[in-house]
Amino acid sequence: MQKTLLGSSLWYGGAALFFAFLLAPLAILIAVSFNPVAMVFPPQGFTLKWYATILDKPDFLQAAWASTILGVATALLSTGLGVLAAIGLQRQRGAARAFVSSLLMSPLFIPAVIVALALFQIIFMMGLVNTIWTLLAAHVVVTLPYPLRNVMAQMEGFDVRLEEAALSVGATPRQALWRVTLPLLKASIIPSLIIVFVLSWNNYTVSIFLANKNWTTLPLQLRAYLQYEYEPFVAAMSTILIVASIVLLLIVDRTVGLGAVRKRD
Repeated sequence: MQKTLLGSSLWYGGAALFFAFLLAPLAILIAVSFNPVAMVFPPQGFTLKWYATILDKPDFLQAAWASTILGVATALLSTGLGVLAAIGLQRQRGAARAFVSSLLMSPLFIPAVIVALALFQIIFMMGLVNTIWTLLAAHVVVTLPYPLRNVMAQMEGFDVRLEEAALSVGATPRQALWRVTLPLLKASIIPSLIIVFVLSWNNYTVSIFLANKNWTTLPLQLRAYLQYEYEPFVAAMSTILIVASIVLLLIVDRTVGLGAVRKRD
């Protein structure tokens, strides 16, 4: 009994320290965003002026809008390709499946800076210029493994007889895909969309190589700002991003959270 109590105490204590290590920097950052003087902790007062200042900085608003467009486009394209690849790989067997799967998963094992540098070198050798399309392609490459892995994990327990039943009653392969397969994969598709969007939005390593002055993402804009200024404005902008991330997590929990898993079981 004492050993069980001691083990539980150590487990909960370790978990508390782990989450404190993760959340303490975020809590400090949020507190600093209300500091009226400088970006220091503990705060020397309380103000909301740094949040109001965001509306007075068109460069940051434009960068946030560019990041949003890029994130949405990356999420749709990367998740769509990941779903189709997962469905195709689920129907294959043998060495070809393992080779293609490893090839598509390779960005997980190759540092993003190497991928970005390689793409930049290819664009330079071909005489092309950095545009939103090259940046989008790079974001898709580095995020594709995440929806592919999520959907493939769910496809392991997928009952192909459901598709066969739809085809047997007159449905076309496209109708079976849209009305049977994709709805059943919702629990992996929706989180994949949100995960890829967040990864694309926060990506700095790839964007710094392939972005240009006409299409600057918010992480690049924040990094450039910190080179010359160190005001709590950056903390206020970061706090908004933290709140947005929490909202996205709540959306995932409400749509395909534990309740959805119980319904499938």
